[in-house]
Amino acid sequence: MKKLFLLLIPVLISFSAFSQDTAKDFFTSGNEKFYAADFAGAVKDYDQVLKYEPKHVVTLTNRGVAKDRLQNYRGAIEDFTKAISINPKHAEAWASRGLSKYNLKDYRGAILDFNKAVELNPKMAKAFNNRGLARYGLKDFSGAVADYTKAILLKSNYGEAYYNRGAPKYNLGDKAGACADWTKAKSLGVKDADTYLKNYCK
Repeated sequence: MKKLFLLLIPVLISFSAFSQDTAKDFFTSGNEKFYAADFAGAVKDYDQVLKYEPKHVVTLTNRGVAKDRLQNYRGAIEDFTKAISINPKHAEAWASRGLSKYNLKDYRGAILDFNKAVELNPKMAKAFNNRGLARYGLKDFSGAVADYTKAILLKSNYGEAYYNRGAPKYNLGDKAGACADWTKAKSLGVKDADTYLKNYCK
């Protein structure tokens, strides 16, 4: 009962003049492959960008996201950690590393990274949503509800956060609240919510 979200960063931070055209082409191609779900192809293109610009933080972060989608969580964490070492204020890298740690069931490590992400960008709804997943993994149901609620306050149509909030509410004995959240998630297009509505909200 979880929805995981890592978002690719489409913006292109400037490359040096010497390598700009080639690096930009590979970067654009990598993003296109990522959105086409060709994550292995995206990684290869990002590899090429990093040959020209080894400290390009956005490319390192995007490659990490692609590796995470390929379930290469440790490789992803290496990329995010390198991005953070170059730019410690890059909130996306912190949030993305948190999710890869979550995928490795390192819930406490994930929470520390999400804490840093929201410190750097207090309006990052997905970081609150994903921190809620980690809190749920630690059975901190009240903390999870608080994080999902914050995500929804930041992004009112956040279907996945409504969907995710249903589970800890149910575990806390708030069946009506859980069913209301799953109903809202379904209305926002989260198809998985239907299963929980049928199983728990008869």
